[in-house]
This record gives sequence, C-alpha cells and structure tokens, in this order.
Amino acid sequence: MRPRPYAYRHVVATLQGCRSDLQDDKLMLNVTLKAIQSANMKLAKTKTANPLVYRVDDDVMGGGVSVNALITTSHLTIHTSKLFRTAEFDCATCGCNSDPWAALETFRQALRATHVTMQYEHDDLHNHVLTVPPIKN
Repeated sequence: MRPRPYAYRHVVATLQGCRSDLQDDKLMLNVTLKAIQSANMKLAKTKTANPLVYRVDDDVMGGGVSVNALITTSHLTIHTSKLFRTAEFDCATCGCNSDPWAALETFRQALRATHVTMQYEHDDLHNHVLTVPPIKN
C-alpha cells in the first residue's frame, strides 16, 4: 500500500447530551459555518446551495437537521437527533492547514455536548506517512 502524497485527516464522532434545540436548522447552519472557519477550511464554490441544510421534523430519530458542506478539500457533515440529543459528526480534509478536530470542538461547545465518542480518527501528519512536501492552498 502506497502512502498518500498529501496530508489526509478524517474524524468521525458522536456528540451526546446535546442541547435540546437540535431541529433548529439556522443554528446548525451557523455552527457549521463557524466550525469551517475555526478549522481553517473553505467552502467549495458550487452551482447549488453549499452547505446543503435538510430539516426532518419527525422520523425514527425524533427529528433533526442534516448539514452537508463541501469544503475545498473534502467535506464536513453533521446529523442531529432531537430524540436522543445526539449529533453525528464527519469531517475529512486533505492538506496540512485544516484541522477537523477544531471543527469538532466548535460543535461540542455550541451544542453543549456532555460527551464525545470518537468513532474514527486518522491523521497522516501525526502518523508521519507523508512522502512529499505538503500541498499549499
């Protein structure tokens, strides 16, 4: 298996014990935009709405909001569950300058999560597998 020629970071986590207003699509959009900024990421220019915000009033998760943001180096996605007061976080990015852990921390603080369970973490920089200089923005 050959290492990537660029840095790659990926964080998947579940935020638990979140505040109760997890169906507020404007809140989730604003927190997503703040998380992108705090993680030193940029929204990709698209022909359709970016981020895409989808609100569900009632489903097996008790309703919630999904926000899918295409960033110039990959994606940031958050899905909330009103019933379980959880948020599922997924952020992947390429390059040395962006920090998905900073985005996760922004969500943790804004949603007042009492606990965060890391489902998956990968950091090429931390694992020292880079074979070429980092890509500049």
